[in-house]
Amino acid sequence: MTDIRLTFPIFQKYPELCFLDNASTTQKPSAVLLAMENFYLNANANIHRGVYPLAEKADKLYVEARNVTAKFIGAEVEEIIFTKNATDAINLAAFGVGEALVNEGDNVVVTELEHHANFLPWQEMAKRRGAEFRVVRVKNEMGDLDENDLAKLIDQRTKVVAVTGMSNVLGVQPDLKLIMEKAKAVGALFAVDCAQLAAHGKIEVKLMGCDMAFFTGHKLFGPMGTGFVYIEKNLAAEIPPLLTGGGMIKELPAQWLEAPFKFEAGTPNVAGFVGMAAALKMLNEMDWQEISKQEKNLVKKCRAILSKFPEVKLYGPTDEEKFSSIVAFDVKGVHSHDLASVLAEDQICIRAGHHCAKPLLGRLGLNALARISFAFYNQESDLDKLESAVTRAIKLFK
Repeated sequence: MTDIRLTFPIFQKYPELCFLDNASTTQKPSAVLLAMENFYLNANANIHRGVYPLAEKADKLYVEARNVTAKFIGAEVEEIIFTKNATDAINLAAFGVGEALVNEGDNVVVTELEHHANFLPWQEMAKRRGAEFRVVRVKNEMGDLDENDLAKLIDQRTKVVAVTGMSNVLGVQPDLKLIMEKAKAVGALFAVDCAQLAAHGKIEVKLMGCDMAFFTGHKLFGPMGTGFVYIEKNLAAEIPPLLTGGGMIKELPAQWLEAPFKFEAGTPNVAGFVGMAAALKMLNEMDWQEISKQEKNLVKKCRAILSKFPEVKLYGPTDEEKFSSIVAFDVKGVHSHDLASVLAEDQICIRAGHHCAKPLLGRLGLNALARISFAFYNQESDLDKLESAVTRAIKLFK
């Protein structure tokens, strides 16, 4: 992995770039950029309808992209629905499930760990359907969920339990097996937001026991404007589409095509999905255990560096076995936005703010946090730059 940065053009263009905002988006390897360029240079045509050679090339690339995506998470091809991002994917699923399965008096359960993308669509669906919206609390600064809430809030009227696979703020990974078992025990659907989790470990949706799982391409080293949702095929057959239009009907009056096509109205981002597939192929060839080991080591060393500063307070898991790829922290007397601005002067990119996770920040009694997030192309030299810049920032604000 020592030469992996050579396959990412942005690091050649900006050799001093210290990119530590990978939970927000990842950089793109040459393979992704070349795949998209190849599509537009050699196969640019609309899909599904053309009978000329260029259109057949486009169709083939699109079909291959779906096959690669299904393989990446251990799903069947018809269970992969392409979307523009994870937010789009969750809205699609929440709408369909709500219309088909949720009624007044039912309830939907999420947690305080959720990104707004896995909070608001379920909240709005519950409101629209007259269902109760329940939120499992976070009980400490490590991000552990309240077990009593889990036991109390998931009951016989629960229709959906939706949870993140990895918090985009704290990096904590909830016990998905436990939550899945609680959901299944009452006949509820189990949905997992994998937007953060998918770039850091192998995912097998069938083994996870989830009915729905949500992904975004740009956090998987693919292009922006791409994502996908896994919906178990029997469930997909039961729920209606969110969007309607061209390419998703059999007949009029409206009779939908089978999944995945009934959920993909209009011309899709074909070049984007071809690029996303190139990224997933790259990840399929990588050693996930080695990636996890490297990222956990970076988190451990990063936390040790930040712990040297008495002004710094760390959040998230303290047990090394639970480290993932994220370090969240606060500097006393320094707003996270100000800290991020000073670090940016040294070409260090971190995230600052509420991270689209206001329920969690509210539980922690905070308005904002600084967040460092790693990917497999980060190196220990990035930590040396970080330590120097944080030292300078703290001195500056004193």
